[in-house]
Amino acid sequence: MVCPLTKSTNIRKVLEIDSNLIINKYKREINIDVNRFFKELKSISLYECKVSGYRFYYPFSTIGDESFYVDLSKNRTNYYSRRWEHKEALNFIKGSDSVLEIGAGFGSFLNLLKENNIKSKGLELNSYAVEKCKNEGLLVEGKLIQEIAESNKEEYDVVCSFQVLEHIVDVHNFIDSSIKTLKKGGKLIIGVPNNNPYLFLNDKYHTLNLPPHHAGLWNKKSLKYLEKIFPIKLEKMIFEPMNFNYTYFINSYILNLTDGFYKKFIIGFNSFFPRVLRHLICNFVKGRNVVAIYQKIH
Repeated sequence: MVCPLTKSTNIRKVLEIDSNLIINKYKREINIDVNRFFKELKSISLYECKVSGYRFYYPFSTIGDESFYVDLSKNRTNYYSRRWEHKEALNFIKGSDSVLEIGAGFGSFLNLLKENNIKSKGLELNSYAVEKCKNEGLLVEGKLIQEIAESNKEEYDVVCSFQVLEHIVDVHNFIDSSIKTLKKGGKLIIGVPNNNPYLFLNDKYHTLNLPPHHAGLWNKKSLKYLEKIFPIKLEKMIFEPMNFNYTYFINSYILNLTDGFYKKFIIGFNSFFPRVLRHLICNFVKGRNVVAIYQKIH
C-alpha cells in the first residue's frame, strides 16, 4: 500500500475503527444508511504518511458515491452553505480574474463571486446540486477536474475548492489536474477541515470526519508539504478562529478527557472562569478549518 498523496510506502496505521460503529453513527445522527460501503468489512483503518503527515482511510471502497451526497445534501439543509473560508478566499481574488471552483455545491461561493462581478465556473458531481445551480443561472458542469484539465490548460487565474479535498481518494491526481488548469502565477486556493492533534484527538469519531464522508485528513504539515510535490509555492495559510466553534471544542475536550483529576479541574475552571479559559484556548488552539493559498510557479 502507498500513500495516495506522496506515493510513499513510508506509512503507519494510526487507528482501527469498527465498521458497525460508523454505520450506527450515520443512521442515528444523520439518518443515512451507509451499510453498502462496509459489506464484509469488520473494520477500516486510518493510516498516516510519515513523510507528509497526510492521513487517509482504507480501504478506499468505503468512500461515498453520488447517491450518498445527494442524501446528505437533502438531509442537512446547511450542507452547502456559505462558509467562513469563502470570504477569506475572496480577499485573494481580483475583479479581473477568471475563477474555477471544484465542488461548487449549491453555488454559495459562485454566487458570492457573481455578486462581485467576477467571472466564474463550477464543477460539481452531485447532479441534484448541479440542477439547483443551473436554476440560479450559475455556470456549473457535472464533470471531474481530471476530465477538463487536458483541454483547459492554463485557462484560469484562480482554481479553488472548499471542503472538497478531504473527500477525494486520488488526491495526487486531483491536485495535479487542478494546477494544470491554472495560468502561470495563478492561485490555487484550498479549504479543508484542520485535523490538528487537538481537534482530532478530542473527536476522532466525529461522524462526518469518517468514511463514507471523508477519505483523508489534512493539517498544517500536509498542506505545507504540497510545495514539495507540485509546482506551487505556499503564500499564506489562514486558520478559522476558534471563537466560531469554541462551544463544540470545549464540550468535546471535556467529554474525552480520561484523567479524572484533570477533568474535574477543567470543569471547575470552566465553571468559575469561563471567559479566561475561552481566551486561553482561542489564542493557543487553531480552529476547525484552514485555507491555504498557493501560487503556481511554472
